[in-house]
Amino acid sequence: MPGMLYLFIVWSIWIICTFIMEKNLPYRWTIAAIALILIILQPTAITIFSMTISGPALLLILICYYSVSKLKMSKQVYVFFTVLALMVGYAGFLLFEMYDPVWMIIDRRIMVSFLLFLISYLISSSSLSTRVIVVVLGTLQGELLFAASLNRLDMPYLIGSKEYLDILATTTISLIIGNYIYKLYTLPKLNREKKISH
Repeated sequence: MPGMLYLFIVWSIWIICTFIMEKNLPYRWTIAAIALILIILQPTAITIFSMTISGPALLLILICYYSVSKLKMSKQVYVFFTVLALMVGYAGFLLFEMYDPVWMIIDRRIMVSFLLFLISYLISSSSLSTRVIVVVLGTLQGELLFAASLNRLDMPYLIGSKEYLDILATTTISLIIGNYIYKLYTLPKLNREKKISH
């Protein structure tokens, strides 16, 4: 059922932030609050300029724009071009899928999540937060571009549908787990190198 994976992952994030994470971590309550709002907004949608966008998608795009505005100018330019590349690629993927859906040999959510995970590492090799921002902005703006294309043909399309939210949640949790595994692997190695140098 579309949307269940999204709800499961966001509920898990809320539970971890509320009950398991250390109480002195600075972003703990912010992440928990955002997760809770995303759960509440899941069934909502808003129509803007004849295009319909889901509540979670609108909130995520606003949070990401705010986060990008806090970055240095050079980083903003870098994020702009990576988001632009991902936006065009994702919109092209959706158009190609609509034209020829037969080539989707495995579950769409798994395939798209895996591709986004790989692409995020290829186009944005910096921090985890930057990777997540690039994926969210690139895919959501790709959805906007795709919706605008369908709008000209009078075909309704929900930007940030439940299936899209499943893909985004799966990609984000994969990036978090990947980053955690990378840190587990590299930290002991760095500690050994420091001991050798001393």
